[in-house]
Amino acid sequence: MLWKPVHLFTFKKKFDFLGQRKAALILSTLINVVALLGVAFVGLNFGIDFRGGIAIQARAKQGVAQLDELRSTVGGLGVGEVALQEFGDPSTALIRVQRQDGGPQCVAGAQKVMLTRAGPGWQVKPGPPGTGDVEFTSPAALDAIAWRDAVSRAGLTVQERQLPRGTVNTAKIDMTPEQQAEWCQQVAIKLVEDAIGARYEIRGTEAVGPKIGGELMESGILAVIATMAAIAIYVWFRFEWQFAVGALIAMLHDVISTVGIFVLFQLDFSLTALAAVLTVAGYSINDTVVIFDRVRENMRRYKKLGLVDLLNLSVNETLARTLMTSATVFVAVLALVLFGGPVLYSFSVAMLWGVIVGAYSSIWIACAGLVYLNLRPEQLRPDDDKAEKAKA
Repeated sequence: MLWKPVHLFTFKKKFDFLGQRKAALILSTLINVVALLGVAFVGLNFGIDFRGGIAIQARAKQGVAQLDELRSTVGGLGVGEVALQEFGDPSTALIRVQRQDGGPQCVAGAQKVMLTRAGPGWQVKPGPPGTGDVEFTSPAALDAIAWRDAVSRAGLTVQERQLPRGTVNTAKIDMTPEQQAEWCQQVAIKLVEDAIGARYEIRGTEAVGPKIGGELMESGILAVIATMAAIAIYVWFRFEWQFAVGALIAMLHDVISTVGIFVLFQLDFSLTALAAVLTVAGYSINDTVVIFDRVRENMRRYKKLGLVDLLNLSVNETLARTLMTSATVFVAVLALVLFGGPVLYSFSVAMLWGVIVGAYSSIWIACAGLVYLNLRPEQLRPDDDKAEKAKA
């Protein structure tokens, strides 16, 4: 005896989805325009990956790395945004700190480092406004060699001409604001090392400059464009060019509106967020292709049926599948939003929005696009018709 299929959703009433296409297109256009204006005038909250910053690998001397404890300790140092994740094994953590700006806060951090590493009595003060100069004061008079060793403890490498002449208590180190900003990356690394050094072994450090962050941003944009182009080409070969254009417009809608969510809630936009944008595009096209496949099948079956009625029929026939898939993914992603922690929060929120907007765009953007592109049954490839008849 064969098992009978169980229908969790049965819809006796057929919904006129495409009858609301004009209102949906107006709403979608408004959302995308607001999202683009938000990006232009408010801007994204770029994370360490794109702004540049510091990466520190720390391995626990005993047991596993306690990420929450590390986040609290490093976050309390006044070094700005901090992101942590497990790296390779549970005992190793990757600590990422935002790029440091030169200024009084950095100089205050340098004084903390000097008090910890060089002993009490040290003072570090900023130079005149508009310069990157820094003034060190020692508890005892030092000569040039001793000064070089002392300032190196705060991560500062100086040239011979920057060192004071003779044996003095004060050394003024001349620097440009840009040079001070670069030195401040080392100050932040020293602060983190001093704060966690008792329980963690520092395995490696790396400072990511703004140039590298810009290159990552450029690569990320190219990745999104290449992904969408490849998907559109696939849909073109699988169906027809009208389907490809409709799918591309739907993906653009989903990507732009997802970026708008990052602007609206000022979520951290990092490489993880970029992965969420790419995932949203992939999820969107998955549902779109299912509906398109049913549209093509019905176009062969009902050659005299009007296009809007045919699209409504196809969407209603796949509606149960769309709801089941979307609901399942929604529940899983909602769990990530609630319990995934700060590392996955921006990714999870973007995916939660992507589940909703992906189902919406498959119906009211992709399918509505076929109406405005004047798709007709006779435009289907003859080879596809022959293949369908051969299967029958």
